[in-house]
Amino acid sequence: MIFDLALVKKHLIVEDTDDDEYIESLCLAAETAFNHYCNRTLYEFEADLSEAPENAVQLDKSIQLGGMVLVSSWYETRDGGKKLPMPTRLLWDPYRWINV
Repeated sequence: MIFDLALVKKHLIVEDTDDDEYIESLCLAAETAFNHYCNRTLYEFEADLSEAPENAVQLDKSIQLGGMVLVSSWYETRDGGKKLPMPTRLLWDPYRWINV
């Protein structure tokens, strides 16, 4: 999992471990959402990208925050919604990869 569970839980204001497995699954889904929305392959912060595909990108604070907002939306509503939250789109739009 690329997103930091402790940081996501802090964003969600969740202190116990009861929902850790669920929150981890939301984090994994957020990574997938980033990859699909941005047409990228997300790697951990400071990962070696020398052998990575051309569309590779390293996790940074903007990507992390966009993921936390998305996880928060899913965690609070539990229905997933039909669109990415506006803050997530604003944070992730600069990373969109358009291969022409």
